[in-house]
Amino acid sequence: MTDTYAVDAYAVDTHAHVYPAAYLDRLEGIGVDPATTMIARNLAADSTDADIAERLRGMDAAGVAVQVLAVTPQSPGGRAAKPSLDAARWINDEYARLVEAHPTRFLAYGALPLPHVDAALTELPRIFDQLGFVGVSLPTVLPGGLGPADARFDPVWAALDERSAIVNVHATGSGACSDLINGHRLEWVNGAPVEDAIAVLQLLKADIPRRFPHVRLHVAHLGGDLPFLAQRLQDNYEDWHAFPEPPMETLPRMWFDAANFHEPSLALAAETFGTDRLLAGSDHPYFQGEKYRRAFDYIRTSRLTDTDTYAVLTGNALALYGKQPALSRLRPA
Repeated sequence: MTDTYAVDAYAVDTHAHVYPAAYLDRLEGIGVDPATTMIARNLAADSTDADIAERLRGMDAAGVAVQVLAVTPQSPGGRAAKPSLDAARWINDEYARLVEAHPTRFLAYGALPLPHVDAALTELPRIFDQLGFVGVSLPTVLPGGLGPADARFDPVWAALDERSAIVNVHATGSGACSDLINGHRLEWVNGAPVEDAIAVLQLLKADIPRRFPHVRLHVAHLGGDLPFLAQRLQDNYEDWHAFPEPPMETLPRMWFDAANFHEPSLALAAETFGTDRLLAGSDHPYFQGEKYRRAFDYIRTSRLTDTDTYAVLTGNALALYGKQPALSRLRPA
């Protein structure tokens, strides 16, 4: 298996997942509902040599040099702290193994055993100091229906702030705990982007961006409906004090990946947030083959200028992730 990539492969896929079967077994063993792991078992997204080889072929075909891996929404949040921490350590070690085996192809976000705060604070230093991951990935909905902005998680945000950490926010398929979504099997149809937006709005309400200003937020799926609602959010701040800070000053400081695939939506996000905070992303393995290639081709063929297209595909990821070995060979603009 090669660690090189085609000369024209330069995009950075900031939104991809690997789901080892052994890890999914662990999740079920610590009390995670098997209904939530079932889909992940059927995606050819294991960490076996065969699945990784197929993944690399797909990346080459799509012109993708590097994937940034995250295990969300299969997060290690079980009923008890110790088994959850063990599961988090297992998957973080497995992701580290993949990065070490393919140092020019993969970067990784670490997993934290939330909602168990002390366990998360135990694993967090290892993620950065020992494993060298680029950040952590948090689910939009945690066990018990908690959101990542809940005040009990402030110690985790403080620890992340001390490290100027990148925090990826990713939907869970829980439909924001709403029967209006889940009762109609809409948890992935529109529940996922709804979760993304709700989590960000909760973070704004809790003043997380101001209180922990060194954290860099990477939100999935173009932030759901946030670009569409931008003026409404700002008006609610100005007229009804809905947020502690102006949303349209805070949101453009976040990063949003383009795992949405609808060109007018990309254009709206670019106009609303600016092109310097948009990142390419695929949601692999949920989209493979032709639809994996589409995740990048829709950016390449969009109405964006050549300069902005390069920024979204590559340049913004270089700015966000910094001097990572996997990114050192990518061509400049």
